[in-house]
Amino acid sequence: MFAGRYLWWMLMGIGIFLFAALSLDYITWLTIQLSGCGEMAGACQPTLRLISGLLKPACIWTAIGILFVATLLRLHRLSLLWSWGPVVTVWFVASTPILLFLAADAAALTQPATLAALPVAFLFLAAFVAYLTLVLEDGDTLPLAASVPLRRTIRLTAVYGALAGAAFMSELSRIAGTLLDMPALAVVIALAQPYLQTVLTLGTGSMAPAYAVLAAFIAALAASLLPHATARQQPSRRAIMLRRSRR
Repeated sequence: MFAGRYLWWMLMGIGIFLFAALSLDYITWLTIQLSGCGEMAGACQPTLRLISGLLKPACIWTAIGILFVATLLRLHRLSLLWSWGPVVTVWFVASTPILLFLAADAAALTQPATLAALPVAFLFLAAFVAYLTLVLEDGDTLPLAASVPLRRTIRLTAVYGALAGAAFMSELSRIAGTLLDMPALAVVIALAQPYLQTVLTLGTGSMAPAYAVLAAFIAALAASLLPHATARQQPSRRAIMLRRSRR
């Protein structure tokens, strides 16, 4: 998926999500007022079930699906699906609970406590999605093909973000046990998460190390977009073709 088309689909998914989170409740209220069903006890239940119980969840999950599929298609276009697909999938799974919570309570978008409690995986995902929007695959410059230190920094911090998403997702054990029908796996995940949290936070119990790694991840992505970051790449295709023609 080209950068322009990817940006269009991402904006479409975000627009659907914001519509479901911010507008459907007002549409429900307006529908009830215009229909006059509030004058009769229980008369508004079909309308509430249709809009709040069916239409709103459908819009939210459609938006999440659009964002997820568009990101995977973008990675496939950049030939990064197999290396980055699992990491992005973990980020999406770990970010889904906060997205559902924000959709259910639109007022939480303006609450500092909610913003401060955003999962670190969601922040990693947002940074990477923004990078996929900015990076261009035209010419000889390949995405994420920066110098060796930058590449290693990006990969290591991304792996840390995926592990943090799995470690700090409280619903992970329940989801894994339900979807895979493996209660033993759910128990193993529930037992392993506290140890993984201790390792990732360096035993401090604070999210400061995670945010430091996030800052390094964002800085490395931004540095890879600079012209000098690709100066040490492998020779371009044109140079390789010229060398072959001389031989």
